[in-house]
Amino acid sequence: MQITIFNPPILTPILQFLSIAFLKLIGWRAVGEVPKDLRKYVIIAAPHTSNWDFPMFVFVVCALRLNLNVFVKHTLFVGPLGWFLRYCGGVPIDRRAAGARVLQTVQEYKNNDDMVLLITPEGTRSAQSNWKTGFYHIAVEAEVPIAIAFVDKRAKEAGIDHFLRPTGDMDREMAEIKAFYDTKRGLKPNNYAS
Repeated sequence: MQITIFNPPILTPILQFLSIAFLKLIGWRAVGEVPKDLRKYVIIAAPHTSNWDFPMFVFVVCALRLNLNVFVKHTLFVGPLGWFLRYCGGVPIDRRAAGARVLQTVQEYKNNDDMVLLITPEGTRSAQSNWKTGFYHIAVEAEVPIAIAFVDKRAKEAGIDHFLRPTGDMDREMAEIKAFYDTKRGLKPNNYAS
């Protein structure tokens, strides 16, 4: 399952430079960093309010030199788009089989020395007050931290704010996570429900 997102060794510095330059050109910047010794974690990103979130985050991923996978709706993996999504680290997911996907993903974390999976907990670009909690269960079962990544149109920043090591107190920690995201403004703010 481990597929890397735009990380060929020769291209990585070039893509990083171009991504930083492009973000600067449009008035945005990538922020945050990952500890050098952290090789396995789940990264969540919100608010997920627009089709432009993915291209924006690709630039942020390249600017921060992240190497990750992302779940993408399985119906998009058709023809050249499917090839491109796989090349970018896309992993097809059938959202109707969430429980099985959690178990399979936890096993992948246990089988790999390096694994970073990006998940959008809202699960869609429309306003969702009830977030999907698979990312939390994956992190607890795989014993990995959760990176809290964001897009903030107001500050024109996107990146990683902090890491959370889940304790299993899902209600309290989900409330903390959502409270953080309530301070951010997505590209289409009307598509976010707190």
